[in-house]
Amino acid sequence: MRRLSAVVVLLAGIALGLWLAFGAPHEWDGGLKLLRFALGLGVLGLVGGSAKLMFPGDSEGDARQV
Repeated sequence: MRRLSAVVVLLAGIALGLWLAFGAPHEWDGGLKLLRFALGLGVLGLVGGSAKLMFPGDSEGDARQV
């Protein structure tokens, strides 16, 4: 179930990113330009969140003690 939700979140992030790159009006200015920037950061958050859902693990166990 976790991996399925990760794929859904990843596809939503990709879809939003593609819309921002190719579909959103590029002549937005003022507050809408800030909204566009925030949506772009949200896309990065969605993709990063899907990676955490896809590959869960504790951060303490990942680092190898030498």
